[in-house]
Amino acid sequence: MVRPGVRGVARRIVTAAVAGARAAGPGELAAVLFVVPGVLVGAHLLPGSEAWAFSLANEGILTSRWTLWTAFASSYVHSDVNHLLHNVGVYWMVVGVAYPLSAIVGWRARFAGVTIACLVVIPVVSAWATLATLGTITDVPSVGFSDVNTGLLGYLLVVWFVSADRATTGRIPRSLAFVAAPASVAVVLAAPSSVWYFPRYPIAAAAAAGVSLLVAAWIRWRKTQRASRNHTRRDGRGDSMGDRPDPADDRIDPVHEFVLVVGASVAVSGIVGSMLLVPAGANVWAHFAGYLAGLTAALPLVVLES
Repeated sequence: MVRPGVRGVARRIVTAAVAGARAAGPGELAAVLFVVPGVLVGAHLLPGSEAWAFSLANEGILTSRWTLWTAFASSYVHSDVNHLLHNVGVYWMVVGVAYPLSAIVGWRARFAGVTIACLVVIPVVSAWATLATLGTITDVPSVGFSDVNTGLLGYLLVVWFVSADRATTGRIPRSLAFVAAPASVAVVLAAPSSVWYFPRYPIAAAAAAGVSLLVAAWIRWRKTQRASRNHTRRDGRGDSMGDRPDPADDRIDPVHEFVLVVGASVAVSGIVGSMLLVPAGANVWAHFAGYLAGLTAALPLVVLES
């Protein structure tokens, strides 16, 4: 089979995008793309919303109702317009690939569930993490939606492997998400950050890497066991043309392949840009807490899928 050229792939991408938009419906697409940015813009324009910043001088997130409210609401306000536009752009970048991947594998409802969970839970989790870390060295107020964005980034990493499993008919198994998740955490903890207040943690990084290697070994063992059983069954009934792999099974749909490439690029650049190469003053601890929360919410869905 001759693979389509650039124009053919572009035509398929446009066709698939139009078909996907019709399948999702204008209401769902508008909700995915514009509800969250609309809330962020509205919160920024609301008079007095700057008071929702979470103070790192607090003794805890549960000391009062107002403290708990600011722990949540601080993720929805921004220091200035540039900060707001940056986080809206990152949201569109992550969701713009996480949603299509979710639609491809039939995870649209799960995407909605994880997104809602991230919107509700991550602000409080990141506020606690920020207070426990940066709160010991500064009392600068904390604001911004980047913690929720990194939570969605964690979901993107997981759904990428589920989608790759579907595209490659199992040659990239979805279970590799359980390898990539702790491996990415190990990289973040081991690699030097561009800010001094997010130091390296070699012991924790080694532990995360060890978990990744153990899971990889288990997956390899399971694959070997299945191959051995299949070989035994084939020997029992004799070889046949039907037992041989069809070369056509190796082909990946160009549209699906394109979305996977873009998704991998966004995931890698997002991890590096939110937790390693960050500008001075960025709340890396909130980013890291959001990423861990997103992974925690998404990984159990892989088990349900299996």
